[in-house]
Amino acid sequence: MFYRDGRAGTLELEALVGKGLVEFPKDKQTLTELMEIATDEDSVVLDFFAGSGTTAHAVLDLNKRDGGNRKFILFQLPEPTGREDYPTIADITKERVRRVIKKLNDEDAGKLDLGRGKKPDRGFRVFKLAESNFTTWNAEQAKDAAGLARQLEMHVDHIRAERTETDLLHEILLKSGFPLTTPVEVVELAGKSVHSVAAGALLVCLDRALTLELIRAMAARTPGRVVCLDEGFARND
Repeated sequence: MFYRDGRAGTLELEALVGKGLVEFPKDKQTLTELMEIATDEDSVVLDFFAGSGTTAHAVLDLNKRDGGNRKFILFQLPEPTGREDYPTIADITKERVRRVIKKLNDEDAGKLDLGRGKKPDRGFRVFKLAESNFTTWNAEQAKDAAGLARQLEMHVDHIRAERTETDLLHEILLKSGFPLTTPVEVVELAGKSVHSVAAGALLVCLDRALTLELIRAMAARTPGRVVCLDEGFARND
């Protein structure tokens, strides 16, 4: 049975996040029943119109019910709401997912494992579509000596302003062919923090002051590939 009280989704969202946030959100129970029919325990559920995040809520609830490992990918434009607490629809989406995860974790706290032996993975990551973190070569720039000099100077420090280490890391992952869900561990080598991707298949060091000891420590781990910032090699021919 897929049709319920039209207020069911609204009441559930209000109880979880607050009143007056989204008109006519999707009904979680209806989505859950559809997923039971259309997915298996390892499916990826994609929602291009995430709204308040009902799809993620349904996936998390169904995983808890049957021990599945379904994953969700949500897309939501940052449509303004005119509110101070949740300035955009995307802010509502993120907050609902956070609260659902906290609620499920609180419910699990103190309960016996009952032989499942594996803690459910309820983490999630948020990404925003933006231009590259790195400035690119401008092919339309004048080709005279002055124009080329400006281009070269710009690429001495080619990271865009206000971009974080996390921003850089995830762009490097994608450009290196790794999915965004790849496990990443931060390890300390020669006093520097290094990101170990896919159990050491790729090492990413974003420190701007590389040392010979660090280079040797990374090489000793025999990674398939190492990525460092150009700036780290400054004044090192």
